[in-house]
Amino acid sequence: MCQFCYNFAVLRKISLISISVILFTIAAFIIIKLSDKISIIQTFIPEKIAIFKQVHMSGREGNDSWEISAHEGWTGRDRNVTTFEFVTNAEIERNGRPLIKDLTARRMKVSRNKDIEVLKKAEGEKDGKQYLNALIDFNAVSNKNKKRKFSTITAAVIKFNPDTKKALVTGNVRIVKDKMTIRAESISLDLNSNLATFEGRSSFSKKGSKLVANSATSYFDEDRIVMSGSIEVTQKNKTAVSDKATYDDLSKTVVLSSNVKTVIEKLKNIIKEKSAEKVKGEDAKGALQEKTVITCNSLRLSTENGDCTAYGKVLVSQKDKEARSDEAFYQEESENIVLTGKVYMKRKNDWVKANKVIVSVDKETFEAVGAVETIFKVKKGSKR
Repeated sequence: MCQFCYNFAVLRKISLISISVILFTIAAFIIIKLSDKISIIQTFIPEKIAIFKQVHMSGREGNDSWEISAHEGWTGRDRNVTTFEFVTNAEIERNGRPLIKDLTARRMKVSRNKDIEVLKKAEGEKDGKQYLNALIDFNAVSNKNKKRKFSTITAAVIKFNPDTKKALVTGNVRIVKDKMTIRAESISLDLNSNLATFEGRSSFSKKGSKLVANSATSYFDEDRIVMSGSIEVTQKNKTAVSDKATYDDLSKTVVLSSNVKTVIEKLKNIIKEKSAEKVKGEDAKGALQEKTVITCNSLRLSTENGDCTAYGKVLVSQKDKEARSDEAFYQEESENIVLTGKVYMKRKNDWVKANKVIVSVDKETFEAVGAVETIFKVKKGSKR
């Protein structure tokens, strides 16, 4: 058997259960078919044994199959590495279902010890129009019977070994998945646990929401991402920070916890424009221009709209006003703010206590419900 074929045959134990199946399965099957157009050229170049032109291979094992094409390739004289140049149109099916398609890369290396490395550009090559990208069906990766959806992944380098079932994706990694764009400097993939760990400052953007964290772990089977370290969420002119956060792809929400703080530079920027224009009271108009700060034990934000819920020791402060409660909910559609559980609201020397308070921004109404207590201190000579 030629060294070229040998290097591929030794990789038949490769698994197809994660993103790294993109390349794991390329050399993983029993049957290897070389196209009629392949030419194997004996070479006198010192570092190469032979050069392969117009490489096309396919293979199948049970219901799994793969196919790959490359412009050329060669085996080194040390017989340890086979290199492929300009890889195109690599496709992988799992259980008869397309898993990976349109895999392209500038260079791919397969070594005798089963290490596989895919590169956006060749060593020493200047930056130009190099590439490394693929379309991946994450729903098939997670072994769930879900609707077929392909995501795009681009990177500078992908390294992996089928024996350890682990991979490392590095260099301006970008994944576009179900309207979410993920960016990271590196991602570690663990097929044994079916999870991905994002190292370094990483961002997760969807519609008008953006989450940034020092580190994050994605659990494919659970459709959630757990983040930690200097969390920052920006959404429609408001910014929230915390130490921890969890994104749930099923509910389309992110929950922040530990040292949660939200800053809204101007309230008028998060409500409907026509609602802001309808506000008549001078105090209300002034409040719409003021900065608002919210602290709480945890905060749930929707990534689909502006809905949010604050839980535990909620404190909303704005210049000379403050409100405290056990829970606070804001609904973007109705523009209602509902505070529940030991509600305490204060403006200068005036205060009100209640079990529940409903504030309508659109109607400029305030309703206190249940065990209401209130004190209004009026200075002598006041017209109020």
